Amino acid sequence: MNSVVIYGSRHGNTRKVAETIADELRKHGAVELVSAEKAPADFADSTDLVVVGGPTEAHRMTEPVARFFDRISKGTLAGKAAAGFDTRLRAPAWLSGSAGSGIEKRLREAGARVIAPEVSFFVSGKLPELDRGELERAAAWAVSLAVKAKSPQPVAAGL
Repeated sequence: MNSVVIYGSRHGNTRKVAETIADELRKHGAVELVSAEKAPADFADSTDLVVVGGPTEAHRMTEPVARFFDRISKGTLAGKAAAGFDTRLRAPAWLSGSAGSGIEKRLREAGARVIAPEVSFFVSGKLPELDRGELERAAAWAVSLAVKAKSPQPVAAGL
C-alpha cells in the first residue's frame, strides 16, 4: 500500500500526529509524509491512501491546508482512499469548530473515497500540547485506515 500523509501544523502538535500516523502506515507499505506547503498538486496512480490533517483555528482549517486544497483540481483524488483529521481544543465541535470537517469535505470535492469519518485529536493549554493518549489514538486510527484502504470497494447493488 502506498500512502501520503499531508499536514499543516503551527505548534507542532499536528505534525506529531501526522508522524505517528505515517509511522503506523509504514508497517503496511511506503509512506510519504509532507507538509501542506510542500504537498504535491497531483498524485501518482500508485497512491492508495491520502490522509490530510491540520489544526483547527478560528473554527476552520488553517491557510496552508486550505491552499493545498486550492492547488488540486476536482478529480485529482478520484478513486483514492482518503481520510481527514484535525487537532483542536477539547470542546464541543459547535463551540471550537473542526478543521477535520472542512478537510473531509474538500477530500470529497477532489474525488476521494473517504473511508472513515474525520477525527479530532485534542490539545490543551495556553501553548497547546497534545493531551495524554492522543498519539496512541492516532496510531490506532492509522491501523483502521490501513485495513479499510486495503479492503475492496463495495460493489453497488445491481452491478
